[in-house]
Amino acid sequence: MDVQQNQQQIRTQPQVEQPIYVLPQVKTRALVPKIVTLLVLGGIFYLGVLLNLSLLDITEDITNIVNLVSLIILLCIIALGIFLSVHRAETSYKFYRSRLSQGKKSINYINIINTTPKRGFLDKIFKTYTINLGGEFHLRHISQSIQISGYLQKLINYNAGNKSHKTY
Repeated sequence: MDVQQNQQQIRTQPQVEQPIYVLPQVKTRALVPKIVTLLVLGGIFYLGVLLNLSLLDITEDITNIVNLVSLIILLCIIALGIFLSVHRAETSYKFYRSRLSQGKKSINYINIINTTPKRGFLDKIFKTYTINLGGEFHLRHISQSIQISGYLQKLINYNAGNKSHKTY
């Protein structure tokens, strides 16, 4: 009786669709520019706080407290920015039969309007490229050694062919 219950539970559980391909991002390309930007902007912010404190006529104790509080807030913001950048860099692009997804965002292959790679200044330094698939969906920080455009075009053509053969 126990075996029958297990088989019935297995049949009733929804099948989770497995990706047919997982494309990772180049983490150094995703992280290094973000971290440098956070540190530079944080330094500018802190210099602004120091300049304002030097121009105000307040006691040294208050200056030290404001200095410490602003430094703590700044370090927390930088730590949060680095954490979010690491989390975003670790999310891979997952290719399924009919769609492409990254985290909670996804796009159907039939909605993709572009598969042409673009390379910016930082992409050339880190040997990566980006593809704007249309709308707000981009494949970013892809290694030059992985040529995904052809594969993506084949998936688009396959899904376009399947859509035209379906009857409703």
